[in-house]
Amino acid sequence: MSELQSRFGEGLNKLQDSLQQGKQKLHTAQEMNQFKKVINETSEKRAEIILKLGEMVYKKIRLQEISDPELTKLSQDLFQFDQQIFRTEVELGKRTEKSNQHQHACSNCHNQILLGDKFCGSCGFKVEEVPVSEIIETKTCSICEEQVPVSAIFCGCCGSHLVG
Repeated sequence: MSELQSRFGEGLNKLQDSLQQGKQKLHTAQEMNQFKKVINETSEKRAEIILKLGEMVYKKIRLQEISDPELTKLSQDLFQFDQQIFRTEVELGKRTEKSNQHQHACSNCHNQILLGDKFCGSCGFKVEEVPVSEIIETKTCSICEEQVPVSAIFCGCCGSHLVG
């Protein structure tokens, strides 16, 4: 019987050792996950600061407050993307405006009418003329060469101060 008890005791000891090792592994894994979480959170904060720093440096390069050949080259590439985004947004605005010009609501029944309709197709009410937007006189920005209204003080594309 004592041999059975000693084997049983050894088995219990091994089981307890395995449980202890499992607890230790779990504790280690939890610590490692906590470290990874800190690394990820800190990396995200770092990336935000780098983005802000980059925007500030980019602005200073465009305003010619910083002069560095490598930064200027990268800035020029970025500026071309800015211009493409601006032109695309302008074109989108024109298309949206043009689309809105073709579709208006009747002042009587509020159903859609097309530009040029003299009477509403739904209620027959005489349509009031929608004024066509006036042509705006423009000038060219000396930095990005975009057309801006003559009355503008800053360029809508590059944000530079317009002289004269």
